[in-house]
Amino acid sequence: MLALALTVILAGDKPTLPAGEANKFRTALAEGLVDAGAAQKLLARAQALDAKYALPSLLEALRAGPKLPAGEPRPRKGGKPKEEFERFGEVLTGLSFASGSHRFGYLVAIPRTYDPTKPAPVVLDPGHGTGAGKSQREKADFTPYFRHSADAAGLEAALVVRSEIVEQIGAGGLQGERPEDEIAAVFDALFADLGSRFAIDPDRIYVGGISQTGFWSWYLGRARPDRFAGLAPIAAVTWQVDRYLDCYANLPVYVVHGELDPICKVEQPRRTTQLLKDLGFPVSYVELPGAEHGGPVFGRLGEALGALAKTPRDPWPKRVRRALLTSKAPHAYWARVTKLEREGDGRAGSPPVAHLDARIDGQKIVIESRGIAALELALATELLDLSQPVEVVWNTQTVHDGLVPASFSTAVEVALAKADWRGAGPARLALKAPR
Repeated sequence: MLALALTVILAGDKPTLPAGEANKFRTALAEGLVDAGAAQKLLARAQALDAKYALPSLLEALRAGPKLPAGEPRPRKGGKPKEEFERFGEVLTGLSFASGSHRFGYLVAIPRTYDPTKPAPVVLDPGHGTGAGKSQREKADFTPYFRHSADAAGLEAALVVRSEIVEQIGAGGLQGERPEDEIAAVFDALFADLGSRFAIDPDRIYVGGISQTGFWSWYLGRARPDRFAGLAPIAAVTWQVDRYLDCYANLPVYVVHGELDPICKVEQPRRTTQLLKDLGFPVSYVELPGAEHGGPVFGRLGEALGALAKTPRDPWPKRVRRALLTSKAPHAYWARVTKLEREGDGRAGSPPVAHLDARIDGQKIVIESRGIAALELALATELLDLSQPVEVVWNTQTVHDGLVPASFSTAVEVALAKADWRGAGPARLALKAPR
């Protein structure tokens, strides 16, 4: 149990958070994920709870996730255009969320067993440009492939989510094409909205797809490796991956490709997966002899998801690595890059401008980096003993040596920023790169 794992000094002599207060907080968490005003009220509530109750019990409430009303979500008021839900079998369409000045739609295939009191796995279809301009019914017709694959993988309880992000702002998008790093950042807003409406398990989120959606499976893993429990790119190019291998250090990937694929040449995934294997990263590669860009290869998504589903995400790896192009994708599990020495252009084919390698050994954190001007650490007892001093050595120089204060409001702020309540540490340390 989390409460048993936390040290006595964090609990102090404060009482445990009562169940009623925990439920109120978790209800407010759902609102805070998608509303800036509600988020500020939630942080104020967190500070008040911090002063009254033991931190372990507060973190236990946070990591239980948002508390949602019974039944399916209802359309929200105030959005423009107004939400109008439609049902096509198990698929609920018409959901939408804001990112900047734009709104984006998505749909969810909801299994009959869905229960808002029990967090469900998520299988994400990033979406494809071919969905642009289609009706909601036509978009719902994209989901059976992912639904059947999830069921074949033993993920019958999973929510299958398809976004309209790529068709709106991807290559040839209806709202104009944006750099891939900007597009990937919009998926963070999708997950915040999804978590505010559906009970999801942040440790069992899988993204997969074929061809273009396979490209985005790789790319979302590159941008947010801490988000996913696994990637399943099928018949997809990998030119956008090779200079960003560090992003996949802790992220399982299961790749399937046809030997004679005339569209996405097999030499790319062969090379990429071998590079990942040489680094000791968790990748599996299945090449189908004689297969092209079609049926036999596409039909293996269930196999890939089944292999990935055996192991949930670890939100607290002791070593994290990232290659970064912009600060729009700043997260690396318990580390967050807050300033780069220079920003890249956000384009998938551009080389990284920064690298991060951070590891924890006992009470010592060793950081090696290039191109990073500042970062924050959000630490937790899963990583080290917060009751004891922590030494941080960055590029061979000691930049911190002492206690790192922990607070519930810090954990809540991190959870809101990441849309991830399981991977939010309560002890934050802001650091500038040594000169």
